[in-house]
Amino acid sequence: MNTGQTMLTVLAMMMLTLLSVRMNSALLQTQETMQNSKFGLAAISLATSVIEKANKLSFDEVTVDSAITNTNALTPIIKLGVDGVENANKPPDFNDFDDYNNYQYDERTLASAYYHISCKVSYINPLTPNVDASSPTFHKKLTVSVSSVSMQDTVRISTIFSYWYFR
Repeated sequence: MNTGQTMLTVLAMMMLTLLSVRMNSALLQTQETMQNSKFGLAAISLATSVIEKANKLSFDEVTVDSAITNTNALTPIIKLGVDGVENANKPPDFNDFDDYNNYQYDERTLASAYYHISCKVSYINPLTPNVDASSPTFHKKLTVSVSSVSMQDTVRISTIFSYWYFR
């Protein structure tokens, strides 16, 4: 084997090594993207589950047993959250939508990752739904945030629950 053939052999080995490294890199990136998607879907599922449970409840503590026609009767902003009837750590005890305000828990039963879920409820004006209202309205917004050390981003899903009455 002469010098030219040796150089070609070394060059071929270098190209094969480079190709192998690039393939491994592409596979790792694909696996990372798949893992992020998996964690994101689980986070969306957890947030949606909380929203579905909240939407089954009464709009407000005062609307559990009766109808109202004035926003002054609604729970004041500073008192959104659980009251004396509910336990802050037991959503089955919640009886109205705003009991989810400041509710948070860690989901550790899924095999894929641990998730932290936190909720915030606020009154909103339907014309400016991304701005919290400064007084009670007939519209409440629940924002559920799901985060995990395994995820790159926090998943946030919001829903608006409105109270309707008929005269």
